[in-house]
Amino acid sequence: MANIAIVGAGLLGRLMAWQLSLASNTHNNRHQISLYDKDAIDGRQSAAYTAAGLLTPYGESLSCEPEIVAMGEAALTMWPKLLGELASPVDFQANGSICVSHSVDQGDYERFTRHISHHYPQAQLQLLSKSELAQQAPALAERFENGAYLQGEGCIDNHQLLNALASALQENAVINWHAQTQVLAVSPFQVHTNSGIEQFDLVIDCRGIGASAIYTQAGTNIGANTDANIEDQGALPMLRPVRGEVIRVHAPDVEFSLPVRLMHPRYKLYIAPKANHEYVIGATEIESGATGKVTVQSALELLSALYSLHPGFAEAQIIEQLSNSRPAFADNRPQAISQAGLIQLNGLYRHGYLLAPVMLAAGLHLVAQQLNASSTSKPSNSAPPAFFEWLYVDGKNNPRAKQ
Repeated sequence: MANIAIVGAGLLGRLMAWQLSLASNTHNNRHQISLYDKDAIDGRQSAAYTAAGLLTPYGESLSCEPEIVAMGEAALTMWPKLLGELASPVDFQANGSICVSHSVDQGDYERFTRHISHHYPQAQLQLLSKSELAQQAPALAERFENGAYLQGEGCIDNHQLLNALASALQENAVINWHAQTQVLAVSPFQVHTNSGIEQFDLVIDCRGIGASAIYTQAGTNIGANTDANIEDQGALPMLRPVRGEVIRVHAPDVEFSLPVRLMHPRYKLYIAPKANHEYVIGATEIESGATGKVTVQSALELLSALYSLHPGFAEAQIIEQLSNSRPAFADNRPQAISQAGLIQLNGLYRHGYLLAPVMLAAGLHLVAQQLNASSTSKPSNSAPPAFFEWLYVDGKNNPRAKQ
């Protein structure tokens, strides 16, 4: 049996705790898992809560590396199995997405479609005339002359998923959830809170932006701690915050069933449909760690662009406006960092839900490696999961761990 700590109960932290608890329940080696987070169990302070839950690898392809697109493609096939293991239902669809633009922005739209056609023929891009758009997405045909349909893309209801994972974790006897607990520092085999230092066989750091040295050194993770000698060995020097803002509205007069992306020269607007005529709108990507409410400028840009898509959004009710900081490394690539006693999964940038299943597989592989190495049992010969070599960073010997 291994005593494992997971620090951070956002999307990755919950997924890791859940999957490790399932493995513990189905094998003779029962792990004891302690899950720490400064947030309440509802996760409303997490970047995972402030998200649209888009699963659109091709829609992101203009601004990311091909490996991110490939991981997103793989994750789209992995999500159904993961969701099928949860007792609570989670809305998920992979029925495709629609890209449109106003006539003045047709240049951006055409550049995007050429890029997809040339680099990602597997996306099976379909260029839709106005009549074809009216069949695929009738609500868009009122204001747009054409559109692009990307097969296989989709979205997931992030709030439902966080709640479903919370229920699964709370019902599992091997999970000890320390909600609203300030973690002062993480180190190999150790978690330091205001209650003292706890020892573990393995620590998994999923703190997101909370692991950035920008915050740990500035003291925002310290809370009531006054001991200046506490060193957070899990602090990541090059992890930076990228602010994102979303608005959730209820629009009973609008019928969008697929994610929609509006091409624009200044921002990339996306709309993720949710249950009961709710929609999440986002576009902002600000190089800032500023906290606080959605700014007036962002709200005006998001809502005016939203109204330009469909007149029914004029009478939509604003349910909530959210902002948060996404964690990103200098190259915007995620990292799975490992050293003895400490695994760190971080840097998902704006691709949290898109890449989560792949990062989960990499994390579980690293856990198996470490637990096998520390036990007297025969080491596992299981092959590493897809993309593992691209994600993996040696926490002691690879300089990328500091980038």
